[in-house]
Amino acid sequence: MKAPVLYLVVPCYNEQEVLTDTAEKLAHKLTQLIDAGKISERSRIAFVNDGSRDGTWGLICQCTRQNPHFS
Repeated sequence: MKAPVLYLVVPCYNEQEVLTDTAEKLAHKLTQLIDAGKISERSRIAFVNDGSRDGTWGLICQCTRQNPHFS
């Protein structure tokens, strides 16, 4: 049986102070699940900027450049 593809959607509103830590923790968990064969390598985490007025969007862009599982 093939592992399922997981898409996790993370709404972000003024998350500048915590987004880097959150992304790191989510990436770690996603990697654990992939390595255990629980989910497919094609799984992704999508950050959605909900109109933030701080540097959230820039951090989202940075995260997506650093990790191919982020979008």
